[in-house]
Amino acid sequence: MIHVAVVSDHPDTTDMIRKVCGQFMRDRLLDLSFLSYENSYVFLQEVENRKRSFEIVFLDTSVRGKNAVDTAEVLRDMPEDPVLIFLSTTEGYCMDAFRMGAVHYLLTPLAEKDVQEALQRGMSALERNWHKKLSFRMAEDTVVIELSTLEAVVSDDHHQIFCLTDGRQLEVRGRIGQIRERLSDCSPFLFLSPCRGILVNCEEIAAVKADRVVLKSGRILPAAKRKYTEFKVRLARYLGKEDWDE
Repeated sequence: MIHVAVVSDHPDTTDMIRKVCGQFMRDRLLDLSFLSYENSYVFLQEVENRKRSFEIVFLDTSVRGKNAVDTAEVLRDMPEDPVLIFLSTTEGYCMDAFRMGAVHYLLTPLAEKDVQEALQRGMSALERNWHKKLSFRMAEDTVVIELSTLEAVVSDDHHQIFCLTDGRQLEVRGRIGQIRERLSDCSPFLFLSPCRGILVNCEEIAAVKADRVVLKSGRILPAAKRKYTEFKVRLARYLGKEDWDE
């Protein structure tokens, strides 16, 4: 699931990006969540309150609310650190945009081919992030794990069982809280806890029941009934849905 936001109060700009994004993701067999905001304050409120999370953000320099550069600075200080694409009627913000690490700077009115190019750059940056690796301590060694292959973490006191998408299980030292903090700071994927001592990669969830979570690999993990509603709401929000629909 690729989450894209457009922060612009120009309907023609938003409509063009929505159209190109839809076709771009369909061509690559990727699911798309697309949201638009006419005011950057509203956008930042949702992002900072963790109501929404985005991988790609289009920022219009003329949008109402906080200006695009200040908005980008806020995003750069967040763990999610989305890919940024600036939109402007002039080249005046170009240096600011690239200082913020933007992958592209588009002049409006938009040309379809330019939006496609920006998305291609954005996806390339995301794919590098998806293949991010972290090292963890094992009993007598250190293991390097590609985060895109980590579907869940199951706690066993001071040892954590890393469940990988290829079926392997690795025993890693440390507390679950420490693992959660590292994943929150570095992982491009959202890990949620369906019950005490378990973290699940939202991208790997196939079904959610009141007492269990079923992963795409077929692995079944327990869930606490008291957390069921909150877990579903957070998962649906991550997927860009009003509710989790299995």
